[in-house]
Amino acid sequence: MAYVRQRGNQLAIVHGARHSATGKVEQRILFTLFSKPEALEAIGKGPEGNDERFRSLLEYQYPEIPFNWKAMNRAIAANLDVLPDTYEYRDARVRSHFRQDLCAFARQIILSDPRDLASAGEVIREHRHELEYMTDLIRFWLECCDQEPPGRPADNEYCWRFALRGSDVPQDAEEHAADLFEEGKYDAAEAIFKLLHDSFGEYAEGHNYLGLIALERRNPDLAIAHFRKTVELGRRHFPKRVSKKTFRENYRVRPYLRGLTNLAATLNQVGRYPEALAILDHLDQECGDAFTADSYRAAIALNTGAWEEAANRASRYCEIDPSQSLPTCLAFFQMGRRREAAAHLLHGALNHPLATRMLHGLRATEPRSREEQEDWNLGVYTIRNLGAYLKQRRPATRAFFRRLLKHPHLLSLQAQIAAAKRVRRNERQAGPTGTYEVMTRMGTLDFARGEVGVLLESSAADPAQDRRRGRVATALS
Repeated sequence: MAYVRQRGNQLAIVHGARHSATGKVEQRILFTLFSKPEALEAIGKGPEGNDERFRSLLEYQYPEIPFNWKAMNRAIAANLDVLPDTYEYRDARVRSHFRQDLCAFARQIILSDPRDLASAGEVIREHRHELEYMTDLIRFWLECCDQEPPGRPADNEYCWRFALRGSDVPQDAEEHAADLFEEGKYDAAEAIFKLLHDSFGEYAEGHNYLGLIALERRNPDLAIAHFRKTVELGRRHFPKRVSKKTFRENYRVRPYLRGLTNLAATLNQVGRYPEALAILDHLDQECGDAFTADSYRAAIALNTGAWEEAANRASRYCEIDPSQSLPTCLAFFQMGRRREAAAHLLHGALNHPLATRMLHGLRATEPRSREEQEDWNLGVYTIRNLGAYLKQRRPATRAFFRRLLKHPHLLSLQAQIAAAKRVRRNERQAGPTGTYEVMTRMGTLDFARGEVGVLLESSAADPAQDRRRGRVATALS
């Protein structure tokens, strides 16, 4: 619980936290009130609404800490006499810290002259990615200063918003590092995420990305350590109240969810199934994310030979997420239910052609668009999650699905969906169209079930004959 204490001629809002190593309770200063006018506005004795703004800023910054505002307001009001009547907020809260930190940074850069000392050159080289990032950021901020002021709401005269934004990494900074990760520039992304973590303290999402980078470098042990840290930090900064129904929609719990999901996926990939299942139970029961939990449970079931459980877990979501047809077709085949296996293969192939081919060992063309890149990523991800199953997959299984994927009828259907997508991208009119309806219908599981008989025929079907029979809608004009 937060409370108010006198600190010289200031009033500090503090919170007692027990140190993990010593066990002693240490006071953590959450906010400092510097003058009577500021304190009066904070407790509702100033312009209407400013006290609500003050409370919301503090609660957003510290969602894990409970605030008894009635008791705190009484404590502030009882200690108003210790506060001065005026205070230079802009100089104290904005300029002083900036100038101090800027001078410290400038001193290090100036002294690290590689022309004078070889060791200084090593320091510069070790921090090349961070310095390049800072150079780009400084140049961008200077350009912003020369333009019209942004249309964001101004801070108040006490600079509350500035004072309470120090521990969160701004979204644009995170996006810059995330873009480097997506582009495969792992050295630069790792350096910047470490810089953001060291600069902003308990940055859960930074550990999540560092874990993903470790996975790309085939270091699952390091990835697991980072994902566990993501979960720990994410849980520490939970809102005071969050329901199961709104868990996934709450911005503050997303690092926790990502950490749990990636931790379970990595434990599955290295064969630590009981640990992974325990994490998935947590994801399901606490977070209400049964879909994600069942998706990974299906993968674990396939990896451990529990075919019926894998089919039950994955098949229930195929209508809303066609990617679930990828593991479902494998489970049904292992159970001897070949028609259902073929239907789900067709469903997956019509919605995720690249991922389906990759899963069954067929060559897939390099992605040329954002949609194809996402499809490719799904293929890579699915192969990693089903690694144990794929290693022991029998040649007959591979041959069955490859034969279907090479079937002229399946290829014809894929070509028609691709043509429909091209037409759809060129259409200008708003709302559903005939092309859209064709794409939607051909992407359903019911459509796949209706067409699967052709795939299972002993002889290859003629695409032109299929069209004459009216098996496939081709109204793409």
